[in-house]
Amino acid sequence: MSLKEYKQMRRVGKRLSEKIPEQYGLETELPRMIRVMGVGQGKRLVLENEEEVNFLIDFYLHEILSNGQTMLERYRSDHTHLKSEEISYLDAAKASYTSLFKISSVHPKQNCLTVNDLLNTSDHQPLSVININLSKTAKPGYVVFSRLLPYKQFNAFSGMFAVFDEGSDRALLKRYKVMKKRIKSDRESVQRFVACFKINRVIGIPIFTR
Repeated sequence: MSLKEYKQMRRVGKRLSEKIPEQYGLETELPRMIRVMGVGQGKRLVLENEEEVNFLIDFYLHEILSNGQTMLERYRSDHTHLKSEEISYLDAAKASYTSLFKISSVHPKQNCLTVNDLLNTSDHQPLSVININLSKTAKPGYVVFSRLLPYKQFNAFSGMFAVFDEGSDRALLKRYKVMKKRIKSDRESVQRFVACFKINRVIGIPIFTR
């Protein structure tokens, strides 16, 4: 796994997460996001902490559809001359998915952690994921909600994640299933995202990304 390549992809992702909302207008989708995510008082956006901005941007880029395309897909179709690192990031973003990942081991020196996917049950194989912050601060047994980006050489989490120390996978999954049924959307990925976002507001461990 290449830490240099990982950091490069992080920079690309950060740049696009700032550029795309500015280009296509985050404010035009804000009323819909406030309604679906439940992050407002009336029409006014109300977030509980600065970390929730990462959820808002991730939802905008990956879950809001514009003519059947995510904002990242729209950006790619609108720009024919992209740099190779941008293409790598957009390929991983298109193949990305959210889930609850249980940490089985952390490897601070390698800047990575080993996790098991609790929601996509068809594949029980452990995954190695690069994440500098979590590899230094998380503990085995914690459950992370994030978006997994599968690059060719490594896996990484997006800049959005929540951490739970429920003590019982069964209790957390039960809470998740109950919350998911309450989310009014015909798209499973939206239901999953918003359910985990709401659970994080109740029992998530406070985190600070660097």
